[in-house]
Amino acid sequence: MLQSYRKTQAKLLKALDDIRQLNTLNLKDTITERIDELSKKIQQSAFYLVVLGEFKRGKSTLINAILKDNLLPTAVIPLTSIVTMIHYGPEEKISVRFKNGSIQNIPRRALADYVTERGNPDNSKGVQRVEIAYPADTLRGGVHLIDTPGVGSIFETNTQATYDFLPQVDAALFLFTADPPLSRSELAFLRDVCQYVSKIFFVQNKIDVVAPEDREQSLAFSEQVLRQVLGNTEIRLLPLSAKLALEGRLIGDEDKISQSYFPQLEELLTQFLTQEKGRVLLHSGLQSARKILNDVEYTAQLEQKAIEMPLKDLEQKIALFQKELQKIQRERDENGYYFEAEIRRIMDGLDREIKRLQKNCLPELMEDLREQGEKLQHLPVSRYVEKMETCLSEGIIRTFDNWIIQQEKALNEEFARVSRQYSDRTNQVIDRLIQASAKLFDIPFETIQADESLHADSRFYYLLGDPPRFFDIAGALDFFSRKIMPKSFSQRKVLSDLMKKLPERIDANCGRVRADFMRRVQESFLEFRWNLNAKIDATAKSIQDAMNEAVVLQKAEAHERDKKKAILHEAMQRIMSIQRDLEGIASEIA
Repeated sequence: MLQSYRKTQAKLLKALDDIRQLNTLNLKDTITERIDELSKKIQQSAFYLVVLGEFKRGKSTLINAILKDNLLPTAVIPLTSIVTMIHYGPEEKISVRFKNGSIQNIPRRALADYVTERGNPDNSKGVQRVEIAYPADTLRGGVHLIDTPGVGSIFETNTQATYDFLPQVDAALFLFTADPPLSRSELAFLRDVCQYVSKIFFVQNKIDVVAPEDREQSLAFSEQVLRQVLGNTEIRLLPLSAKLALEGRLIGDEDKISQSYFPQLEELLTQFLTQEKGRVLLHSGLQSARKILNDVEYTAQLEQKAIEMPLKDLEQKIALFQKELQKIQRERDENGYYFEAEIRRIMDGLDREIKRLQKNCLPELMEDLREQGEKLQHLPVSRYVEKMETCLSEGIIRTFDNWIIQQEKALNEEFARVSRQYSDRTNQVIDRLIQASAKLFDIPFETIQADESLHADSRFYYLLGDPPRFFDIAGALDFFSRKIMPKSFSQRKVLSDLMKKLPERIDANCGRVRADFMRRVQESFLEFRWNLNAKIDATAKSIQDAMNEAVVLQKAEAHERDKKKAILHEAMQRIMSIQRDLEGIASEIA
């Protein structure tokens, strides 16, 4: 799996290293930093491939089959209760991250004590997640295999842990079984998954328990159900026996592996990661590498031209460049003001949406609460309090869930649009710098746009945390258990108190959502603006340094100039060789 992706990835990393080795040019720190940053990004581009499904659908077994090892515990009872992330490492290392921030390394034999319901009931140990470094070639290139607790079990914390992880998913393997077939609860969960995950592989596991003559009929039925529910006619459903796949891969039994249909799933995953997700990641890295090499080549050409130019002419051109640089710096500042204004406009739009949410949802929730209060009048006061609070909590959570999904999508779209415009304007400023010097020294220059844009650092799934409490149940039960007031009066008092608290809770949660959005927007905006402005400064400094070095050489002995010319000529030959390598990589990615 992923061999083609890793092969191209390795070539791109080698090309970057070849650029770094152009040490005869005395590459500036800013260039080497850009190379190091890009290399790290290409090496560590984490891709989260998550296995989802209801409890006991074979998720852990499938991951073990992919890894060719009994790494994760499996059992007959609902087992996994903690999100487990597996990534590449030269040797196996299991780290337990706790909610209090501490980390503990454990041996494999102790894994079940932290990730299973039996070893860690209701997550009593306060585990946030488990991270496993594992030396499997499958995981090279940034692939993270992630096992999630099954939804729909009797353990609500397991279901919540899986839902909380949805915003981080890049692609999902959605597992259900041939017997029993898709359930109503699985389809409901799938609808939620589709709101956050754009690429889903549908896998019907445990086909080994279905008679061969019934398999095709079972697959066809499940495909039809998925199309009807999701409204997608392009759904492809893969059969699988994770059990046979694991058994076959552990002992090298090709017949079992073939019978498990695992090779078909592996091929499809490889195709996606290399031709879709991987292609996007590699193409972005390639463009950035070409941009860096282009800048290095231009600097070398600039030095070549400047060395051969009479000193008087060179000093005149440097003075002209300084004047142009002052104009360009003002343009950069104007670009920053534009970006700040656009960010303020985005936040103003969010504020309008928050006010619209408050205006529209509050009356609806009030009316729902009033209707529910009338329907539940037959209940004792203690049950009435519990039911009413549950009704209110669920109503607010449902309202915010739907609204946050819409706003997160709109925010990301606005971020992409604004950041693309700002990135384009920044690239235009950089091009102006280079073109100004290129024109002065008569050097051809190819404009290459690196792929840069601003994205929200995370998706905003369920910011409310635990369902908020809107009434002090314990106090209410204690008060009403004394039977001081008649039942009808007590119920009216409960409803009245909840009605008063409702606007307060709506305001509080709106403020909480806005603060979270604002923090993410500001942090992303400041970092993005700083990085792009740093590129402008680095480009200007690189051009100035090349010119100043040429001035020094002009005043040096002839043999020093000849030595530098030879170095630059050799570097240009190596640059052309790296350009050919990058062209070859481009043909592989296309």
